[in-house]
Amino acid sequence: MADILVVDDVDDLREGIVEFLQAAGYAVAEARDGREAISMLNARRFDLVITDIMMPEQDGTEVIMHLASLESRPKVLAMSGGAPTVPAYMALHLARLKADATLMKPFRNEELSDKITQLLKS
Repeated sequence: MADILVVDDVDDLREGIVEFLQAAGYAVAEARDGREAISMLNARRFDLVITDIMMPEQDGTEVIMHLASLESRPKVLAMSGGAPTVPAYMALHLARLKADATLMKPFRNEELSDKITQLLKS
């Protein structure tokens, strides 16, 4: 099974995604923000990175740009629910240029599962 990194600053959401993916048989690691994610990406290889865009410290866009610099880049699924001043579609605009897929929050587990299946097959 694939090795997946989930990056999101919202604990309940991140933990829910991790539990869902572990129940599906994936090996899953988690990071609370972009800084933690980049540190993990420098130490370990993942098949897929699922990252929120709007986060404190380093955001998901910075994670995606870091991934673009890697020799063996994992697939990237960017997700966002936006923020009070930034709608989700705007937050995902830049991510669409570098990520392999995007997902707007809130989403159903089936939508997440479908995206992951598509990304890991390609």
